[in-house]
Amino acid sequence: MLNSITLILGIIFTTYYFYLKIVFGGISFSEIFLVVGIVLIIYQIFKKKIKEKKVFYRVLKIIISIFLIVFVATESLIIFYPKNSLESKSDYLLILGASVKKTTLSTTLKGRLDTALKYLKIDDNCYVVVSGGKGSGEKITEAKAMKDYLIKNGIDKNRIIEEDKSTNTYENFKYSKLKIEEHNERKLSDLKVKIVTTDFHVLRSKILAYRNGYKNTSFYASKSKLSFVPTYYTREFFALWKTIVFDR
Repeated sequence: MLNSITLILGIIFTTYYFYLKIVFGGISFSEIFLVVGIVLIIYQIFKKKIKEKKVFYRVLKIIISIFLIVFVATESLIIFYPKNSLESKSDYLLILGASVKKTTLSTTLKGRLDTALKYLKIDDNCYVVVSGGKGSGEKITEAKAMKDYLIKNGIDKNRIIEEDKSTNTYENFKYSKLKIEEHNERKLSDLKVKIVTTDFHVLRSKILAYRNGYKNTSFYASKSKLSFVPTYYTREFFALWKTIVFDR
């Protein structure tokens, strides 16, 4: 059975990729499961020949072992980092953008907005910042799509501040900071900001928020769609290390 684990994982990974492709039309970064799955299957087929090259096999085992240790440790931090706080009310609720398909909210973005609406029932005095520019395949900015959805669901348009220039999470915080300080005429460090994003995204968002001067933040996160969890959390592993190494 132990000797078959590599083959079983390879089949599971490739099956998962095709499941996402057939049922949901595919999602970003899911291709890694197809690639890794094929590599594992090929490895299982040629395992005896690879083992014959003893030096190469030992180096390969060391590299894979180190990667798995780092991967598990990082994923543990991402999974267990606190994601929801209702301890105190906030001055601003910052909703981070996600993709829009032409003018339709993606599953991830709708999840964030629905989570924001739940929080706004608790804290009905804070201002709302919707942050996200216009990306590939989007006919309107993410900020505009978010604002329209919130207004449709009963949020006063005068409470909503649009930040429509950002193209990534770092810029979400960078440009939203300018909007908040312009609106409030106080330094961001003196304000309480509640951040709404998706569960897998909280730890990296905390790091990027801090680097942009957000000193008093808390989170209220939406849950990832169960089918997307493996892809989202795997993608976030690489995104988090990119943030740590390259400061973005």
